[in-house]
Amino acid sequence: MGRTSQMNLNPLRARTLEIHGGETLGDKEIRPGLARVVTFPLKSSERAKRIFEGSEQGFVYTRINNPTVDKFEKRVAAMEGAEAGLATASGMAAIDLVAKYLAHSGGHIVASNQLYGGVFYLFRELLPKLGIQVNFVENPHDFSAWEQAIIPGTKFLYVENPSNPLIGVFDVRYLAEIAHCYGIPLVVDSTLATPVLCNPLTLGADIVIHSASKYMGNGEVIGGVVLGKQELINNLRSGWFRDTGACLSPDNAAILCSHLESLSSRVLEQCRSAAKIANFLSTHPKVQEVFYPTDHVYLPRGSGGLLAFAVAGGRREAYAVIRHLQIPWLAANIGEARSLVIHPATTTHGKMTNEERRAAGISESMVRYSVGLEDPQDLIDDLARALATI
Repeated sequence: MGRTSQMNLNPLRARTLEIHGGETLGDKEIRPGLARVVTFPLKSSERAKRIFEGSEQGFVYTRINNPTVDKFEKRVAAMEGAEAGLATASGMAAIDLVAKYLAHSGGHIVASNQLYGGVFYLFRELLPKLGIQVNFVENPHDFSAWEQAIIPGTKFLYVENPSNPLIGVFDVRYLAEIAHCYGIPLVVDSTLATPVLCNPLTLGADIVIHSASKYMGNGEVIGGVVLGKQELINNLRSGWFRDTGACLSPDNAAILCSHLESLSSRVLEQCRSAAKIANFLSTHPKVQEVFYPTDHVYLPRGSGGLLAFAVAGGRREAYAVIRHLQIPWLAANIGEARSLVIHPATTTHGKMTNEERRAAGISESMVRYSVGLEDPQDLIDDLARALATI
C-alpha cells in the first residue's frame, strides 16, 4: 500500500490496525526498529528542561519512554480505540499501577470476585497493607450488588471481562453507567477478549488493561498495557510509572509488535476451536459443567480461546484428566499457539480460601483449558481419551 497520512487512512478496520496502527508519515522502517538503549540525547539543556517539566515531548530514558515501546503503545491504542497507551513490565504491573494511582491514600475499590488469583490476592492482601480497601462483589452479574458495595471513598469499579477461569461475560456498558452515576471510573481487564473480540472503551469503560503475556505476545514475552485518555496516560507516565520503574523492555515491545500482526487470525481460530470443544464437553457423561458461553450477545465475534470444565468427582479426577492429556502442556499461561491445561484451585487461584473459591464458582473438579491452534478434532480426541480414564 502507498504511504499516506494516518488521518486520511482512518478509520481502519481491526486487522489493518494490527499491522499499521499508530503509523505516521515520519516512519522510516517497515517494522518497528529495536531501540536497545537506556538513554537518549537531549540536544540542549534548555530542551532537557522542557522535556522534564512536560512542556515538550521527547525520549529521555527507557524507563520512561522508548521509541520501540512507543510503537507498541500506539499500535495497541489504535486497536483498542484509545487516545493513548502505557506499556508495563507485566499485566500485574499494569493492574498494580492503576490501583495505586486511582486509590492511593485510603481509597476504596469495588471489584468482581471472578478474578485471576494473583489479582484477587493483590486486592485482598497487599493493597490493604497500603491503606487501600477492596470489596468483592460475590455475584458480579447482579448490578444492584455493585451499587450496594459503593461507598463515599470508592475510587473505581474493576472487572475482568471475560473472567478467568469461569469465562464470565459482563455488561460493560451498564457497569460503566453505574460507575459514572457515582462519578468514578470503570476499569476493565480485557485480556481474554483482546481488542479482537471487545473494545470496552467504546462501551463506556474509562481504562482498559491487558496482560500482553497472553494472546498479544503468543506466550513468548511478558508485558502489560494500560489504555485510556491521553491525560490519564500522561499523568501515569510522569508520576507513578516514571518513578516506580515497571517499564516494558524494548526487546519485548518489538516481539509484541510482531505477534500483534497475527492477533485476529489466531484469536478467531481459537474461538472456533474452543466452541467445538465446549460443545463436545457439554454432552460428555464424565463432565458435570462447562464454562464457555458459545453464543453471547456481548461478544458476538466469539467468546475467546479459554474454557473450563468440571469433571465428575473432585481433585483426584481432575488431576487424572490432566495427567492423561497428551497434547496440552501443563503450564500456567493462556493464549499461546499450543494448548495449555492447569488445575486452577491448586495453582493460579490457590491463594484464595476455600470459601472465596466456592463463592467465585471455582471447584476442586475444575480443569482450565487454554485452546491453542492445533486441529480441534485432535484436541477433542485427546480429551475423550483422558476423560475415559476416570
